Amino acid sequence: MTEVYAESFEEAIAAWQELKGEGDSWGRYREFQSRGLKWFVESSLRDAVSRRIGTGWYMRSDGRQGYRNGSYLRTLVTPYGTVEVEVPRLREGGYEHKLFDRKGLLTAEARELVLETYLSGPSTRRVGEVLSRVLGYEVSAATVSAICKGLDELVRQYWRRDLDDEWLYLFLDAIVIRNRGVVGAEKRYVLVAMGITASGRREILSFKQAESESEVGWQGFLDDLYARGLKGKNLRLITTDGSAGLIAAIKTVWPAVPRQRCWVHKLRNVAGKLRKRNETECLYGAKLIYLAESQTEARRRFRDWRDSWRKEEPQAVKCLEQDIDEMLEFLVMPEEDRARVRTTNPVERVFREVRRRIRTISCFTNRRSVDRMLYAVLTYQNRSWDAARRTHQSTHNT
Repeated sequence: MTEVYAESFEEAIAAWQELKGEGDSWGRYREFQSRGLKWFVESSLRDAVSRRIGTGWYMRSDGRQGYRNGSYLRTLVTPYGTVEVEVPRLREGGYEHKLFDRKGLLTAEARELVLETYLSGPSTRRVGEVLSRVLGYEVSAATVSAICKGLDELVRQYWRRDLDDEWLYLFLDAIVIRNRGVVGAEKRYVLVAMGITASGRREILSFKQAESESEVGWQGFLDDLYARGLKGKNLRLITTDGSAGLIAAIKTVWPAVPRQRCWVHKLRNVAGKLRKRNETECLYGAKLIYLAESQTEARRRFRDWRDSWRKEEPQAVKCLEQDIDEMLEFLVMPEEDRARVRTTNPVERVFREVRRRIRTISCFTNRRSVDRMLYAVLTYQNRSWDAARRTHQSTHNT
């Protein structure tokens, strides 16, 4: 028998590699970890039983409040691996501990790990395969789906929470998602609202599924924002695309707030009406309009652009001309805010993350699964913005 003495973990691993080969070191470490986890859980359960009955193992006491009654084996899935532990029983009643509950094999921490893994992109079936090496247990797709249903209450709380009326800029846009309905696959429009405060804080305020971007759909969504606290007393600008239903709804809910048409959407529409040979030069001239330092300068540039292209590209000129006043509202905002409020890009960047997440899902099984995924992605984005802002403030103050 060979004896090995090591003063550190690294030395122990190196010694084990000499004896068993490099490929076996982490397998040995997992064995150590499993034994340690099993010992910790079983010791904690025995201590809990001792506290419950008022006496330790193999001890007598006049104040005893119960008796042990053997034990049973239970498989326990944790973020640190899967172990089979002996769970002590009592003749009467039970005892409390915070290691796991009776709902299933997975601890609360393991369930959270499964949920976070699912939200990062893999399908419900792939989650079990991805985590099997970490947990030592392959979680089924049905279990993953059951865990994700726990998001339903959080979604309802998110929709019911009160909104502050501190928002300076509001962005409204929609994204299309497919899910299975009673009669087959259907398209659903997800309406999204994002706000920015005077201090620069960003937040996805709410989302809602709708059958279309009609005035009725948007009206209900905006009325809900208003009822929850977004009265618009501090709103200086609302940025949108060209949806007629959205524009009509805004005029009803916040009629006094200026509205900015998204330059990206508009230039995309203009490009669709141009001859290929004129596209680069004409769009370059149009972009110079929003790069002006004032509305007066922007209007002058627009007139020059219109006069240059009116004969050769009349449809493109008409497309921009009919909305030019709303295209230039952002130029009366503070100069440091103009670039981010002239388009709906702040929301579009969030939509890219949503599309990345649903790329592996050809079609959702139902509308609730859509809401769960959207809630998870959008609130994660909110937390990321808050964390980045706190880090920036901390660094700036230092």
